[in-house]
Amino acid sequence: MLAPKIKAVKRLAANLTVVDAVKAQNAEETNIEQIKQIDEKWRSTKTLTAFKRSLQGSPAGRFLRRHVRRNPTYGEAFLTDKRGANVAAYPATSDYWQGDETKFTASYDDGKGKVFIGGVEYDESSRTHAAQVSVPVIDRGKVIGVLVVGVQLDYIAWKQARGQQAMSHETMSQ
Repeated sequence: MLAPKIKAVKRLAANLTVVDAVKAQNAEETNIEQIKQIDEKWRSTKTLTAFKRSLQGSPAGRFLRRHVRRNPTYGEAFLTDKRGANVAAYPATSDYWQGDETKFTASYDDGKGKVFIGGVEYDESSRTHAAQVSVPVIDRGKVIGVLVVGVQLDYIAWKQARGQQAMSHETMSQ
């Protein structure tokens, strides 16, 4: 049911703007303690701070924003580095560090990379019910980060309804 969305998210993750943004942030080698400090400040401020806006206004942030706005089935999109720290996001996520969350750890998979689909849940930042599709960002065969896109429940319900209709048409024709 989500196969077309997974394919689309993989294409987004392979975009040069996305790959270059992750490579640049990985090169900074921010340590986990610094990331946790940024995360604490991020979570304690519910407003759209200059730093949160910078992740939306960067080339990768603008790229994600364009895709979320153009695709009504996407509720959000965010990009992380190899440590799970946000590189770009639209809209702003509820926290900065994704490195302790399954959507990152399962997709990064200790540097092996794999697609991970989370269960449907309410997402605070996009204010939608969605399943998050996480795919590895790969550069020259090496996993360097993760792209997460929230696929809204409306799309999932629509696909399920189409599948049930197809099954009932198939049953009726037998």
